[in-house]
Amino acid sequence: MVEIVESRYVPLPVAKKILEQHRRLVEENPVVARAYDYLAKFSKCDPDNAEEAFRRIVEIGFTEFAAAILVNIVPVDVEEAKAILGDIDGGYEEEKIAKALEVLKEYCPVES
Repeated sequence: MVEIVESRYVPLPVAKKILEQHRRLVEENPVVARAYDYLAKFSKCDPDNAEEAFRRIVEIGFTEFAAAILVNIVPVDVEEAKAILGDIDGGYEEEKIAKALEVLKEYCPVES
């Protein structure tokens, strides 16, 4: 039986890194293996950079949930970020979103 010791929002690359640290689970459990495959396919940045971007976006004033969404999707402009975030947490000011996008450009640059 597996015991849940902690629950929190993290970006996809961080979740992938966590599963890599528990490789035996990935190898033994087909559900965990599928989750790992999903994380590997959709992670858009290095786990350490994702973790730092996540931390800095939370410092700007985003909730962990919203920060994880931004790091997972890596929107390229304010309008895209606003569409993704919608009314999560009552919405976010464009100035905060622009700051979050600068963090994403620094830590999770979009490949052209």
